[in-house]
Amino acid sequence: MAITSDARRFRVLVEQLELPVFVVDNTGTLTHVSPEFAERVGSEGTESLVGKSVTQVIRERDADALVGPGEIPDTVSIRPTQANEPGPQYDLRRVDGEILGCPPPDAVENAEVARALRALHETTRVLRRTESRDKTRSVVIESAVDVLGFDRCLLAEADDSAFEVRATSANCPLEPGEDLHRKEAGLLDAAYRVDEPRVTAEGVTAASGDRSHSSVRSAITVPVKPWGVFQAQSTTPDSFDDRDRRLAEMLVSSFGAAIKRHRRETQLRGATKAQERQRRQIEAVHTVTAEMKSCETRQAVYELTIEAVEDIFSFDICAIGEVESGVLVPKAVGSDLSLDDCYEETPIDQEDNLGSHTYRRGESFVVDDLQAAGYLPAQPCYRSALSLPLGDWGVFQIVSESAGAFDETDCRLVELLAEHAVAAIERIDRETELKRRARELEQQNARLDEFASIISHDLRNPLNVASLRTEYALETGDTDALETAQEALDRMEAIVEDVLTLARQGEAVDASRPVNLRHLVKRCWRRVPTEDATLRVETDSTVSGDSDCLSHLFENLFGNAIEHTQDAVTVEVGNLSERNGFYVEDDGPGIDAEHRARVFERGYTDSCSGTGLGLAIVADVVSAHGWEVQAVASDSGGARFEITGVDHMDRS
Repeated sequence: MAITSDARRFRVLVEQLELPVFVVDNTGTLTHVSPEFAERVGSEGTESLVGKSVTQVIRERDADALVGPGEIPDTVSIRPTQANEPGPQYDLRRVDGEILGCPPPDAVENAEVARALRALHETTRVLRRTESRDKTRSVVIESAVDVLGFDRCLLAEADDSAFEVRATSANCPLEPGEDLHRKEAGLLDAAYRVDEPRVTAEGVTAASGDRSHSSVRSAITVPVKPWGVFQAQSTTPDSFDDRDRRLAEMLVSSFGAAIKRHRRETQLRGATKAQERQRRQIEAVHTVTAEMKSCETRQAVYELTIEAVEDIFSFDICAIGEVESGVLVPKAVGSDLSLDDCYEETPIDQEDNLGSHTYRRGESFVVDDLQAAGYLPAQPCYRSALSLPLGDWGVFQIVSESAGAFDETDCRLVELLAEHAVAAIERIDRETELKRRARELEQQNARLDEFASIISHDLRNPLNVASLRTEYALETGDTDALETAQEALDRMEAIVEDVLTLARQGEAVDASRPVNLRHLVKRCWRRVPTEDATLRVETDSTVSGDSDCLSHLFENLFGNAIEHTQDAVTVEVGNLSERNGFYVEDDGPGIDAEHRARVFERGYTDSCSGTGLGLAIVADVVSAHGWEVQAVASDSGGARFEITGVDHMDRS
């Protein structure tokens, strides 16, 4: 069995005190026998007993009670040296897993020491049951005075610069709460630094070393590393000897063990509380995760994440930012923060910004002091920060006005929340993309249906005409019939071209560029058979759009004006005066008011030669740019098409 430090101290003590004692473990084996005890039982020496059964020295009926962890008797009978002699009685005490056998105090010469020894063991048991440090210190002071007979004593706790008096006996010249600077606490500091007990015989100061307490003439100073120091004092010189020192050491040893136990218990309670707090926080994070599953937008996830950080972790200064075109832009902030407190726009390559650094590295950072670490905070009062990446699209940051406000545990727990937020955002992005594709597929299917209708209906008539007239010409040799067939083929070609143009306008414009309307309008006019038509351009504005798509818009509007006007027609293009946009109007017969709402429908036409797709193409081009178009009457009564909602229009 391993011998504890307290048991080793005790054995040294009893050897020095020359008491007839023995120690036995819970298997009934003798582990220590003092020479005085070996002599008392008539043994040749301690070696002949150590390691042997306790029945060698104790009556068998008593020895059985010493085996195992159960209760032990108060006394046992020692085997007599002569068969007819009565066996002497020994008191028993359990000490650190072993059992000490010691003669009653009245049965030994050093009765006072034996009684003190028994009282100290009782003190040890009391110290093991104390629940507070104040009670522990009180027990030590009482034992030093009542058991060891010291006149006065104190306990002082050490720190880097001073000793603070924590407990004193009734007549001690110092009071609890007094601080003694290390340089002034001569005896206390000397014993504490070398970690050795000292007996000072005459002319000492209670604590300070400056003779300010002239009544104290001798002392015992015992360090209690790393806690502090115990000191026994006397008003007379030479009051203490080595025996007093050893007894004081034994008392202080028990006190030190109690202090360590209290510290371990405090640490354990603190760790348990921290673990319980973390458990609750993790459960709360998982609850928030379930709520995130119902979020349908990024902003909803941002706001829920911010709210969770405030409620679960009590961090009120936080923000979420997204990267847009190489710039970090704040999207959501905590209740103790406003968007004005954040950087409006932070380039992701900015070296002195923690958010940019976090995004570039894709790692989490705990910064105890922002300025010391080389980062420029958004506000001068911000000292420390916790910064986490949100996938490849953003950053989540929490800041504090105190230095070192966050640790790795905070980082790990907030990372858990951030991971769920990233997962929710990715889910929303996937669902948004799937919905977009579904809409596109639905639109494509609708277009296919329309194209199928156009091909099966609009192309069938001219195809039949061309087929019949060609057959007639072959049968009769009348080539005049081929002119009608050619007209039908031309109509079919126009329908096919319009269908192809319409198919290409089905999606939004991806690459917008500055387009000068004057130049584009004139180029489109040259592509249309204008005959006697006249063009007036009253704009030199530049718009953001796709020039190829806009070419189809103008060409179809020009063709529509010419097709519906028998005489010479004038077409004008200009800027709208009250709204951001432009118009295309003519001085032809115009569109009846009851028909204006239908002219953009596919297949609608009031002309026998029209395909019914030209204005539908115009509507698709406008929609692809995110604009709006409506048909109204011009001042001359002709048709006027107004295109509005044009972004970034440079009017001139």
